[in-house]
Amino acid sequence: MVPFFVMCLSLFSLNGLGQATASFTPAYKLAHQNITQLRFGDAQAIIKREKKRDPNNRVAAYLQAAMVCAELFVNEDQTHYENNQDKIDSYISQIEDLPEASPFRNLFLGELYVAQATLNGKFKNNIKAAWQFYKAYDFLTDNYERFPDFAPTAIPLGVLYAAIGSLPDDYRSMASLLGFEGSVPEGMKMLETSFERLSADPSLTFYRPYAGFVYSYVSFLLSSNVVTPEALGLDVAKSSVLIYAQAQIELDRGNAKKALEWLDNRPEGEAYINFNYLDYLQGKILLGLDPDRCVSYFERYLQNNTSQVYVKSTYRYLSWYYLLDGKKRKSDEMIENIFLKGENNTGADRQAIIEARHGFNSTLVKARVLFDVGKYTEAEEELLCHSVGHCCSSPIDEAEYYYRMGRIKQQQGRGHQALIWYEKAMTVKGLDANYCLGNSALQTAEILRGSGDVKGAKGYYKKALKYSGFPFYEGIHQKAKAALSEM
Repeated sequence: MVPFFVMCLSLFSLNGLGQATASFTPAYKLAHQNITQLRFGDAQAIIKREKKRDPNNRVAAYLQAAMVCAELFVNEDQTHYENNQDKIDSYISQIEDLPEASPFRNLFLGELYVAQATLNGKFKNNIKAAWQFYKAYDFLTDNYERFPDFAPTAIPLGVLYAAIGSLPDDYRSMASLLGFEGSVPEGMKMLETSFERLSADPSLTFYRPYAGFVYSYVSFLLSSNVVTPEALGLDVAKSSVLIYAQAQIELDRGNAKKALEWLDNRPEGEAYINFNYLDYLQGKILLGLDPDRCVSYFERYLQNNTSQVYVKSTYRYLSWYYLLDGKKRKSDEMIENIFLKGENNTGADRQAIIEARHGFNSTLVKARVLFDVGKYTEAEEELLCHSVGHCCSSPIDEAEYYYRMGRIKQQQGRGHQALIWYEKAMTVKGLDANYCLGNSALQTAEILRGSGDVKGAKGYYKKALKYSGFPFYEGIHQKAKAALSEM
């Protein structure tokens, strides 16, 4: 009887020792911040030490999975994702060992399924993405209901709410039938509130860089109230991820020099994983600000990039550089590479093919390059030096001319004049749906909304939703849907 009792007690004790837990020790908090700074080597070293100290702490599995997903986000390598799927699944299995009573269990699982759904969406694995989206929504809504005071849940759940709210009507109806609920305002409010609560809780402030990035970047993609990482009080200079968001927003606001300053001073070296897209982005900005520097960044991107994304687009920009530099033969070589190299899985690469097939118009290219870096007056002068009839021999060039003039006027704060040019673009005959038409409708709606013409704005947001099937139309639709949801 005594040996049996001792054996039962021993088994109970062993089971207790093996209980999976989730605790962000000071070391794991530092590792979490290292990941947002892309210092994966430092994070791995911490995880290795902490796992020896406490092998049952599933924060290790979460952070390791987060590193895999983060690297895939920054470099978009589908082959690397497929090769690491078993590893991610293994980490998820370890996290599933956590007790249901732990709020970290469903949070970790929900975050990782959101990440995988997003990646599979990028790679056009739509069925798998939809299943993972469902899993994430289920885990996170359950967590939000059972642990309403647990602020971290609202970060990934806010992303899901905003994403659902930006879906086109047919997809949103289907999502509603499946039990998905959410809107852009609800999602943005969740992200804002969660960031504020995390910032105020000393035990959770290590989440701020990650939460701030998510909040800022989603606001940039889907909200009319865009907030920068810098405005949130984050230490942007320490993280290339935060610099990425900050630079994108600065560029969108016409502050190309400020965006370039952030990129020029981003942290690089052996301690950091490569964020190759930033070379591509920096090359784009330099094309308009300091053309002689742009080639080295484009070439570095082509050399270091392990995936095939943005390759065609990079050759497009190189072709533009040589075209504007008067080196037509070299420009033609780059055009040939657009067709021969890379893949067409991104909107930028598909657009590069479309434009290369049509042929590059030097006047429109120069105006666009100048516009993209905030040189609005110079871009306008370039267009006005050439009449539409003189420089535009096709309907698509004519629409691009009118559209670019509209964008210039809008950025100069001359909304009424911009409306005239956008209307000209949308009334060019003989055109299939394209980016110029879709964004002309979207920007018209934005101007009307800003002037208080709600009815007119709604009409043009709906018109923007009618243009589809071209590169980047999804982004236009998301913004139009988000605006209608907010209104």
